[in-house]
Amino acid sequence: MPNVGGPKQSRRLLLSSVVTSVLTYGISIWADALEKQDSWRKAGPIYRMSALRVASAFRTVSEEAVCVISGTLPLRVLAKERRNLYHRKTTTTLSAEELRIEERQKSIARWQRQWDAAEKGRWTHYLIPRIDVWLNRSHGEVNFYLTQMLSGHGCFREYLHRFKHDNSPECPSCPGVIENAKHVFFECPRFYPQRDQLENVLQQSIQPETIVEAMLSSKASWNAINTFATEVLIDLRSIERKRASDNN
Repeated sequence: MPNVGGPKQSRRLLLSSVVTSVLTYGISIWADALEKQDSWRKAGPIYRMSALRVASAFRTVSEEAVCVISGTLPLRVLAKERRNLYHRKTTTTLSAEELRIEERQKSIARWQRQWDAAEKGRWTHYLIPRIDVWLNRSHGEVNFYLTQMLSGHGCFREYLHRFKHDNSPECPSCPGVIENAKHVFFECPRFYPQRDQLENVLQQSIQPETIVEAMLSSKASWNAINTFATEVLIDLRSIERKRASDNN
């Protein structure tokens, strides 16, 4: 699926569920095998790729970050949930639905502990510290542009330099300052007009610590921030292309 112009996240989630169903067939029986490196090397990359497609993310985004952004339960967490459901269904007094809800709550708590302790995806964690709040939102789908803002993987010089696609990680307008997602969306004077327009719509200043809270506050705010991210990244991409052309 293409990152731009393809299905929306909800449709991608539906397609991803087919992949998950095939990949996790009988997982309640063989869940423990995922702790072995050989088994993980077979299943893990396929599951991660599915999550990348749901989020329309660059393939360099970590499993930890992309699972949160896409709302996809990590495979090992899902495996433990399925195993627990399988073993408990004959001994519990709970109904099937009550058991499912209880085990899902345990899975989210387990996932949250892993997310807090993870070394990768720290920018995403800074923006989305609480998984349950993100998962339980009542509106909003991620896309190619929002995912770049949320992951930090995109048309930023820090990212391009890291993967040897640019000769410097610095912002061309702010000497000595690294051009990363934080700088581009929240600090760089090049994008002050877009930032000012967004803040007028939201009636508040935007900061990394509060941007997701604002997105979740209303559908209108989510859409405004989506428009902001899209416009900034389209402009940034144009700047990057011109710089590359001038250097050739």
